Amino acid sequence: MIGSRRILVVDDDPASCEVVAYSLKSLGYRVAIAADGYRALNMDFEDDLGLVILDVHMPVLDGIEILAMLRQRHSMKSVKVLAMTGDESAEVRAALEVGGIDGFLTKPVDLTTLREEVGRLMAGNAQRDLGLFRRSLDRRRRNRD
Repeated sequence: MIGSRRILVVDDDPASCEVVAYSLKSLGYRVAIAADGYRALNMDFEDDLGLVILDVHMPVLDGIEILAMLRQRHSMKSVKVLAMTGDESAEVRAALEVGGIDGFLTKPVDLTTLREEVGRLMAGNAQRDLGLFRRSLDRRRRNRD
């Protein structure tokens, strides 16, 4: 298993979800799928969510709104978010950057680029987790001494 953290793919296009999920599962990632923003926001991952791959144009809640809601939640502020869209407009890109997006992929997604971006973002999570673990060990040592 590549990492203990899960990846959530949020896209209203089932074929797109399946291709992305299959590609990442084949590399050893744990992947969950949400067909819309409401489902994504209501899923309970308990601290094991490391990355959200987020379509931008979806009905009801779009990816920009979902990104804002994810960033407002205290527990989701450190989760990496990768936008996935066919809309390359400056307005969408600016709104995603203002919202705190960590990466941007253009549809149709090149699977090699997807794997590279996911690897980069999940490696950052692994480094952060290792730092948290080390600080926890240091605190335990200080408390014992």
